[in-house]
Amino acid sequence: MKADWLLYGAALIALVAVPGKWHERSDAPPAPPPPGIGEMSLFATYTPFNAMSIINLPVDNTKVMTGTAFSVAKSGEWIVASASVRDCTHPFINIGGNLAAPMTVKAIKGVDNYVMGVTDGAGRPLPLVDPKDVKPGMRAFMPGFPGGVVGEATARLIGQTLIERSKRGGHNETVLAWAKAGQTHDLKGDLNQLLGGPAIDDTSRVVGITLKESPRRGRIYTSTPQTVLAIANPPERTPDYESEAIVTKRNYGIVADTLRREYRVAQVGCIKS
Repeated sequence: MKADWLLYGAALIALVAVPGKWHERSDAPPAPPPPGIGEMSLFATYTPFNAMSIINLPVDNTKVMTGTAFSVAKSGEWIVASASVRDCTHPFINIGGNLAAPMTVKAIKGVDNYVMGVTDGAGRPLPLVDPKDVKPGMRAFMPGFPGGVVGEATARLIGQTLIERSKRGGHNETVLAWAKAGQTHDLKGDLNQLLGGPAIDDTSRVVGITLKESPRRGRIYTSTPQTVLAIANPPERTPDYESEAIVTKRNYGIVADTLRREYRVAQVGCIKS
């Protein structure tokens, strides 16, 4: 118990002192334009999703984009933040060009703040970091769909802190706090639709699940790597990892584009009843 308090005390000091020391701004180039409806209709059969399961999204305002997810199995399993699909009757993974893969949602035993999304197929999963390799000062990259459009951020680890969730229907959660160091150039709005996406290290290993940004503090919060391992690496799942990209502050926009194009990182949405 004493060790825990020392850890939180050290993290609190770092939360105040470290961001002022770095003063970094490493922005990624603007993301490429999304494919049009005609282009996606041609290439839909080349996605990892079963072509028979793909649906056309409504063109009116009955659909809303709610967050980001990332694949943990090519068979079609995704880590999704509970808040992205809360009270949603018809969640989906957005393919682009007004096409989507319907998604069912399964609760994860012992976990409140995340669920497993299931589709008919998915991109190849990202490898998971060894928690022993996660240290203050390390860099992470957060690809996804901030503000409902493609984009990404980068940040450097400060330490652990606690997010209180009791008023939002979940238990309090120990998380990682990161000092924001850059994002997609000219990206408008906050980064909160990165919710549910991966935070990856410089070897493309998942360090945490992105939760939220605090723009005024210049911080991004993610889950701990232990949370990712507990959800994404159960004994019954066979790892399916290959050689991955090396990520730097100069190429993280390109790596993020590749992850989205291969549907390893995807946009979560909801069709409102």
